[in-house]
Amino acid sequence: MPSDTSDFQRRIASLVAIEQGAGAEPRALTAALMQAALDTGIRKELRSTVAHALEQATGEAAKELTDLACRRLKPGNRLTDPQFAGLALVASKRGKRWIYRSQASGKQRQVTLGHYPAMTLAGAREKWATVRSEGLDSKVADMRSQMTLEALADAYADAQKAKGLKSWQRTRRILEKNLLDRHATMTLGDVSREVLEDCYTHLIDGQPGAAHNIRMAISGMFTWAYETRRLPTGLTIGTLRKTPKSNIKEYVPPTAQLRVMLRGLDGLRRVDADILRFQCLTGTRMSEALGADWSEIDLNERRWTIPANRMKAKRPHIVMLSRQAMELLERREGREGRVFEKRDRKTVSMNWAARRDELGLPTDFTSHVLRKALLTWVADNGGGRDIRDRLSAHSQGKSADAHYQLSELNSPAAEWWQRWADHLDAVEAGGNIVMINEARA
Repeated sequence: MPSDTSDFQRRIASLVAIEQGAGAEPRALTAALMQAALDTGIRKELRSTVAHALEQATGEAAKELTDLACRRLKPGNRLTDPQFAGLALVASKRGKRWIYRSQASGKQRQVTLGHYPAMTLAGAREKWATVRSEGLDSKVADMRSQMTLEALADAYADAQKAKGLKSWQRTRRILEKNLLDRHATMTLGDVSREVLEDCYTHLIDGQPGAAHNIRMAISGMFTWAYETRRLPTGLTIGTLRKTPKSNIKEYVPPTAQLRVMLRGLDGLRRVDADILRFQCLTGTRMSEALGADWSEIDLNERRWTIPANRMKAKRPHIVMLSRQAMELLERREGREGRVFEKRDRKTVSMNWAARRDELGLPTDFTSHVLRKALLTWVADNGGGRDIRDRLSAHSQGKSADAHYQLSELNSPAAEWWQRWADHLDAVEAGGNIVMINEARA
């Protein structure tokens, strides 16, 4: 902090006065505010960031990119070259790469020129001049082959995130661990179907579920790259070796384990027990149950309307509340804000995992299998595909007719949710009945 605090306060007050009525030029006012920020004594990365911005505001920024700045560039940041339009150095945890961006025919194009320090600053400028002189549009097909798998994965993750897909982080982790760990710097010109299949085929027998997830992540990325014209001419990956879903372990808790789970909820903190029981009664995902808000629930109509922005399918989902679900909600305190306080998924999942181990239940018994238990029971008891899709918020198609048919099933859906809740009561009580999977076990 400045030695004279009162003097510093007077400076801020004068800046506010300038902003309110003295008519200061925006750039000068911004520079003054940033200088005042530096005077507070901020340090390290925040100080260097503000100092760089101050140089830009005062016109004192470096007129030329230097090799020293390139060497000091840290992961997650980028440097642009003021004298070479579109040329930039981008740093990630795996290294630094030169990129060139250009506007052509109303579209922005980007190519990777090379990697630093193998390609020096001078080399990047020389490559920039070549691409500029020959035209990016005429060279883009050839330049696509020089894009690395890491650069493609970065662009794919950014596109998924921009669409609001919640799965983008999981997809990125899968690609990072199974593809980029060995092939991050491999260019698209060197990629082959064999290279991609080698990332998961060794897991098919022992870990078929993991193999399936890896294949879907890689296949999804290359499908997107093809649709957005990022693949070089001549690159044909084709259909990757399949990992049949029939080989993926599909665990559904048998009645005995479901009974242990329901009776064991009393060993959890009340709010966590209520979340899991509510999830079980409604067949919803953990994120949907955790986000339940009183504004979404109509106690008079006995319905819970989950908004589209919290649903995987991006469509509103109406849950018809059973008598047991209503009783659970009526036990919760308050009628504003989140129903289950501000619990986060990680905490609830960890608490359940610890309790599950105490109860001697298998690790496969996650909260998500409660959805499978509901849908399996409905199918075993004569519920058709349409009602199962209605209960789980799935759709048999993208047509308007498919959505309309589901919306007309509120009444029968309410009956099935009530029958399921009554079934859970019987399971927990331990009556002499045959239930989920017991006849098959």
